[in-house]
Amino acid sequence: MTDRLPDEPMFFVDPHWRHTLPRDTKWLLKEHVGRPILELYGPSGAGNSLAAARVVRAADRKGRVAARWVPVLRCDTAPELVLLRLLETLGATPEPLFGMLLAAPDDLAPMLTALCREQLMLRSVVVLDGVPRGEPGIALLRLVARTLQGTNSRAVATSRSRHAVPGLRLTSHRVWTRPRLAERYEEARARRGGTARSLLDALGRWQGEEFTVPVATALCSVDCREAVRSLHIDGLLQQPWPGRYRLHPALRPETHPESETSQEAESAASLDTALARTVIEGHADVREGADAYADLALRLLCRGAPEAPALMGVLEPHLTGKRGLFRLLRLKQSLWHATGDWEPVRILAAVSARETGNPLQASHALKPQRSPRAALEDAVTQHHTGRLAVAATALDEIPADVPNGWVLHTRAAILCDMGDLQGTDRLLRRAVEAHQVQGDPRGEAWAVHHYGRLRLLRGDPEEARKRLETALHMFIGIGDLRGEAWVKTELGRVQLFGGACEEAIEGLRAARALHKSNRDVRGAAWTLLYTGLARVDLGRPERAKDVFTQAFMEFRGIPDLLGAAWAEHFLGILPWLGGEAPWSNAELFLRRAHTDFNALGCPHGLAWSTLELAEFRRHARTRPRQALDEEYGAARVEFEAIDDRAGEQWVASARYADAPASLAFPRRKSRQLSDFYPPHVLRDYTQAPDAPIPFAARYTIPERGVHVGRGTPAAESHVRLLLLDNDKATTGTASRIALHITPGPDHPWSTPAAVLPWLTARATPLTAADIEPVHAVTLKPSPPDPDGAEFLFTPRRAGRHRLLLTIEDSATATVLQQVETYIDVTDGEHGAPDDALSPEALRRA
Repeated sequence: MTDRLPDEPMFFVDPHWRHTLPRDTKWLLKEHVGRPILELYGPSGAGNSLAAARVVRAADRKGRVAARWVPVLRCDTAPELVLLRLLETLGATPEPLFGMLLAAPDDLAPMLTALCREQLMLRSVVVLDGVPRGEPGIALLRLVARTLQGTNSRAVATSRSRHAVPGLRLTSHRVWTRPRLAERYEEARARRGGTARSLLDALGRWQGEEFTVPVATALCSVDCREAVRSLHIDGLLQQPWPGRYRLHPALRPETHPESETSQEAESAASLDTALARTVIEGHADVREGADAYADLALRLLCRGAPEAPALMGVLEPHLTGKRGLFRLLRLKQSLWHATGDWEPVRILAAVSARETGNPLQASHALKPQRSPRAALEDAVTQHHTGRLAVAATALDEIPADVPNGWVLHTRAAILCDMGDLQGTDRLLRRAVEAHQVQGDPRGEAWAVHHYGRLRLLRGDPEEARKRLETALHMFIGIGDLRGEAWVKTELGRVQLFGGACEEAIEGLRAARALHKSNRDVRGAAWTLLYTGLARVDLGRPERAKDVFTQAFMEFRGIPDLLGAAWAEHFLGILPWLGGEAPWSNAELFLRRAHTDFNALGCPHGLAWSTLELAEFRRHARTRPRQALDEEYGAARVEFEAIDDRAGEQWVASARYADAPASLAFPRRKSRQLSDFYPPHVLRDYTQAPDAPIPFAARYTIPERGVHVGRGTPAAESHVRLLLLDNDKATTGTASRIALHITPGPDHPWSTPAAVLPWLTARATPLTAADIEPVHAVTLKPSPPDPDGAEFLFTPRRAGRHRLLLTIEDSATATVLQQVETYIDVTDGEHGAPDDALSPEALRRA
């Protein structure tokens, strides 16, 4: 099990050096030893790392030992930071780690020691590569010795000089080489030229350590793929992990910050600043190299650099949630050791605690904060716990002097959950504009996601799908796994509303797995709730009951009181579908849901619970007719308050269900309901006089005056796009894009005698690309031979690029239409994009 040990090239190895290693390495496999740590020390270039790898392999010829390689980086200024790396190397994410996000920093060392000891009970060999000199190294070795107590694991440490640790028995062995390997490394370095030499010079000045190929490319502003490969083959770069590299220690003299000259410090700081700006401006892919950029953010925060907040904003998806847990803990501890305070990451730690299932802990940490960001995150936290009214009030307290896209789309999301959709379209449009002005693609992605949710609530699943797919590609492009999981959850709901229940269950199952891998317990619970709805639509209420019950328990455990209320609501309706007596336990669930919706500030859920309670009492005959009329009347008023015309129709249908056929709503079959729902939703309801109201009715709050199926392609005008010259776009290569306006046959412009207006078209790149011309191009629509505009598109990096096309009336400058499209760009070498999705140019044109 020693496959985790890095290999160094044999080009530099003296054939006699291995004989200077300890002859007896079997102690690594013994049950009980007095000295659990072996220290291999030698000067720079002595081959300490290779010696450690050989020692472990020599001891473990039969593969019985799990070897764990832990590089000790320069940014690991405290011993517990090395323990964090060790836990990550072990592949363990124990539950107590999530509680450390908001714990006092000085409490982490003993907690990490206990967690590592638990993981090392089985025999392992931990290789600590690069233990620093002096007191920091002694403190690290003491902590590792305490961690190994009572376990069957051992440690091999490499260092440049021997450590004499009072009270700690170490087995020390010096690594000798003939001739000095350092000289060979310097000779090899001197022979390099071009990009490889530039990369070596930059790495020599850079204060970072581990990097990936994209980080090296961003550091040198030139493609470094071939340079990294050749330098690694020649041994000038080490590869401690697959895909990660670092400059060989022989090429980096051991220096301390206090011994650096002002010129060296200034050069390193300017290199960090340039790299940070490259990331902030979107010219670097943060997904590959998040650890290196987190270390960069630490250095900027310690210096108080103005680029630090913006860089932290770009890195946030990679610092929060389960995936960013170790990065954020290292950042928090390092900042505390360097400055004595971890205030710059306190809010981020609270956000991460909230997203990993601890919203109450996060709210407790956010309350004392006084900044607008803290107020926003507290409102989001209240929203996650289901307290909609409290969350809306918290947003009201944030100053509104400058449009804040996060505040705008969070308010819109809260209103969607309330069912009060008045003005949400405008809020989300303003949110998208604010995010674009600020250059915030993550915020824009969330705003587009919520717009997709809004369109589904409005009963427009096709438009909802388009918006959600847009958000999905945006989240994938920035590496936001949490956003990706939530979009896939909503896409499952779109399938559910469209009647594709089996496909919806598969999609929701995949979304739930992604939520769980992110440790987003709230997202996992919502996918479970929607899966129960799919089970109901498939005619399997007995299976849906277990699903709703489990979802209710998961919601209460978070707690997400809104989700729990909806789970209770559905559990109250299930008895009708399962053939049980409707009065068995329905009233208990429905009354509790009604109380919770009222307390949380959710008029949408309150209206439906009021209606279903009246329905239950009508079937159970526990209320006189006059009392039932009052309850139906209350439900109608509640639906009117949120402008839900479909809800009003359901009340009318239910209220007059027992009335004679001569009245307006005979046998609960209301013709008006077909205006709001596709036929499959109403199928069972219209065929059975006493069928319950379909669950899908709660998905929508249709717009007043807008009915399902209104508007046809024949009456619309379409923007047609075509990528000319190439089948696929490549980085650094200009491609022509043709744009045409084609009216449908029933559009007024399609009339031969129509006076066609002059239009202008403008293309705006929303990603790292150039567009020419930058001004608007004039054109005229025509059915037989549409006039067109042509743009020149030049991408600056591989991946999925976004273009916004704006069509205006030339005479009035009125915006008639805006279209977003995607172009998948390859790197031009292998014929397939490394970072993009499928190479389908302008798929959604």
